[in-house]
Amino acid sequence: MKKISKLSSVFGYLALTSGSIWFGTYIARLLTTYQMFEETEFVLKNYITNTNLSSIFQTTFPLVNATFYSYIVMIFTFSFFLVLSRLKLKENGWLLIVALIIYLTLPLDSILLMIEYKLIVLFLNDQFSSELILQLTIERMSKLSSFPIILILSYLTVPFFLVFKPFTLKIIDEN
Repeated sequence: MKKISKLSSVFGYLALTSGSIWFGTYIARLLTTYQMFEETEFVLKNYITNTNLSSIFQTTFPLVNATFYSYIVMIFTFSFFLVLSRLKLKENGWLLIVALIIYLTLPLDSILLMIEYKLIVLFLNDQFSSELILQLTIERMSKLSSFPIILILSYLTVPFFLVFKPFTLKIIDEN
């Protein structure tokens, strides 16, 4: 693998850091959100009432914020890393696979990001007790319902590719 510039290394570091933050908050948010509902349908569990629903949404607000912004930062910094590093995807198969995982999940994740943006707007207007937040949360879970599982399993393979760097062509310099 050829040497990459310091600027591309910075973008690589930022992409890795924001991706790690995004992945952790994504899993935490999924765990907290799914715990609010019954297993078979999107009905709130019996111990969740209108009085404590507002507190639950106030608790999940930082997770929504961190998920939304860190994903956007990850996409941009990873794209800048790919452009600035000038690594050839043909010679670095591991980077091609990581890029495919990131960019193939982007369209579906952007649908979920639009719902998260609506949630952030409601949160910033201090409407934590709004019925609309509950509807948007249910919409986010019902739309692309199995996508989060596929996303998590896909992104769990990324550390393997970053550490072991499989599918790298060994180029022999003929000079």
